[in-house]
Amino acid sequence: METPGEGMSPRWVSSGVGRWKLRVLAGLCSLFAIQGPAMALDFAVHANSSRTLTAYLATGKVEMLDVERLDALLSKQPNKPNTAVYLSSPGGDLYEGMRLGMFFRERRIKTVVEGGGLCASACAIAFLGGSDREGQPWRSSSTDSRLGFHAFRAVSDGKLGSDDIQRIVADILRYGKRVNAPIELLIASFDTPSADVFWVSHRDICALGIKLWSNEEKRFVCN
Repeated sequence: METPGEGMSPRWVSSGVGRWKLRVLAGLCSLFAIQGPAMALDFAVHANSSRTLTAYLATGKVEMLDVERLDALLSKQPNKPNTAVYLSSPGGDLYEGMRLGMFFRERRIKTVVEGGGLCASACAIAFLGGSDREGQPWRSSSTDSRLGFHAFRAVSDGKLGSDDIQRIVADILRYGKRVNAPIELLIASFDTPSADVFWVSHRDICALGIKLWSNEEKRFVCN
């Protein structure tokens, strides 16, 4: 995870969807599990879209204003019983990842990492916001996909001050509480060096209440 350098003063930005606000240190606060293209998320209609499901595939790097772009796309779609976003991203901006997660939570959008896909860092943070129509957590991974977490780091060459680190950790914990994220995954995130990735095992996925789809059996092996 990357954060801005030391000495930056905090500012407030709205999520653009709802009234939840995040304290953002001036500059970008990002997470990079794997080097990806320097572009925002690309949203495309997913093949699983149907008469009862609005589905989008999000690929690329998590960047500022991804929430507004996705919101604009969804506003043009007819109302359907279910909405899902299939995530495939190596990471990006930490705070935009949390904004996406809150957007998923507020709009009752399910999150999926489908077979062969990878969702790490800021993407994994956003994934935690997945919710069903009743507002209950709804997140799904697959037996041949990867979901990864790690710690944040500074974007610039400067070091983060202790006050900055405490603010960022508090924001992540506050976000986790609002989306009912498993605290074990947030701990694993803080405990894993930014240059490394904690890949969540199938056993842990099931134990933490995340759905696991088996591409071999064509069913959920845990719910």
